[in-house]
Amino acid sequence: MRKIKAIWRQSLAEFMIYRGTSIITFLLATVFLLIELLAGQVYFSQRENLAGWTANRYYVMISFMNSATYLYNLFFILGHEGLGEDILEGNLDYLLVRPSSSYWLAVGRSLDIPSFFNLLLSLGLLAYYLTREGASFGQIMLINCMIVLPAALIFILNQLCLTLLFWFEGLTALGGIVEDLVSLAGRPKQIFPRVIQQLFTWIIPLLLVSNLPVDWLLGRGKSLLIYLLAFLPILYWISAKFWQWGLRRYSSAN
Repeated sequence: MRKIKAIWRQSLAEFMIYRGTSIITFLLATVFLLIELLAGQVYFSQRENLAGWTANRYYVMISFMNSATYLYNLFFILGHEGLGEDILEGNLDYLLVRPSSSYWLAVGRSLDIPSFFNLLLSLGLLAYYLTREGASFGQIMLINCMIVLPAALIFILNQLCLTLLFWFEGLTALGGIVEDLVSLAGRPKQIFPRVIQQLFTWIIPLLLVSNLPVDWLLGRGKSLLIYLLAFLPILYWISAKFWQWGLRRYSSAN
């Protein structure tokens, strides 16, 4: 708890120093969210139902995935932005000598405060659209808690990509691949070819998590949730092992 409090105080101080930039970041993220929601009006302007999806269900999915992305950004985006450079330039020494897990210290050293406000906005929109969908209070609370799952998936996938830099120095662009995949997966899975649906539902389950709240509301999400709860710990274990193996190849610059 002392570490968390220290990280919060430091991050809040940085936010106040760069509050102008932070406000602009919040406003831009809000604009992009509104653009995604307006795109739904275009998609459903001619028909109320497309492949079993209504405009409101589309908004549930968009607000759900944005909430998950901002939750990930809040805790880990700043750490991941600097991790690749630290690995390549041999700047991990300070983390490795401390009596804590280097896996978490490497990515959890700072909070992205603007993402906190975007997260609140997205969660509010998610609750609103779930209410319009006829969800009960219990369902709304459960689906709001489910945002931890896609956030965890985004984190682990990014962590795996960055850990590969211990072996392959030219893979610095991999960090953007996960972001692109998350953006692509924020769509109804029915619009994709079946092979893409299978790949991103069972192997890299980004379509599974993005469509999870709507599947849950329609009564077909229980088995998908169980699969995800079993899949994520295994993926985390793999990423932790890769981190340990990667540290054996780490070369310090000091």
